[in-house]
Amino acid sequence: GGMGVGMGQRKDYSTFEPVIKTPPLPQQQYEHVHGYTKSTGQDNNCLITHIGVARCGATNGRDLVITLCLDPTFFNKLPPVIQSRHIPVRAVMFSQGINEMQSIANSMGSYGIQDDINNQSIRHLENYFITYKAWHLSQSKRSGQDGMPTASFVEGLEENLKRLRRIVTDATGSGKKSIEVLTESAAFVREINGCRFTSCKSAKDRTGMSVTLEQTRILTDHHSLDDEVTAERSTMLMRLHGTRLETCYKNINKHQYAFNSFQLSMLPKEYRPPAAAAGKVAS
Repeated sequence: GGMGVGMGQRKDYSTFEPVIKTPPLPQQQYEHVHGYTKSTGQDNNCLITHIGVARCGATNGRDLVITLCLDPTFFNKLPPVIQSRHIPVRAVMFSQGINEMQSIANSMGSYGIQDDINNQSIRHLENYFITYKAWHLSQSKRSGQDGMPTASFVEGLEENLKRLRRIVTDATGSGKKSIEVLTESAAFVREINGCRFTSCKSAKDRTGMSVTLEQTRILTDHHSLDDEVTAERSTMLMRLHGTRLETCYKNINKHQYAFNSFQLSMLPKEYRPPAAAAGKVAS
């Protein structure tokens, strides 16, 4: 999910999305462009020993393949089907600005690219879910189960996807900050065991707010944190004492987020940090 990322950053993300969504071609058709190997003296328990990036000349470099060389101890634990084939990636991006710049863009009617990204992504997600549903039901029948628990689970996912579609549709052209685009898309991808990431322009302040909000959502959905007051307090405690402040420290040498009072006033209340950790400068 993109939270108030700049116009250029949104375009970069949305341009790269179809590249990593494309099924990979046979490896011999790829040309190596970059690689990194773990140097001597680094952690010997490192899971990934080499990362390689290659591009396909046949498609003018449009298709990419990422190679992760694993330590044999870990590699041998993978299912054989994963050891011997490419793993295609289906990527979607949901974007919703939450800062003061998004407020200005909304007032000027400059939110078209965000709407386009979200509508394209919900279509991709709906198309992917058709395949996911068929696979899930086939796995249930193959294992000899009666299919009822799986059918019920998939029906619940379908309802959640329909709700996400309504959220995206309602947000389109509204000129409002619809944070549910971020929270519900993240929750749905987690439900189907997808891998996801959150990013803002600096990857520390608004990202920190989003990550802690999502962590509380996980506690609520899966760990019986069902009291609204306790959930809100948990979010604030994670923002005040959690690991996201370490990311801030690595960037600005302070255990504080970089929000000034004006920026705080423009954030949706769900994304505001405790005053003690808010900071006084922007970055």
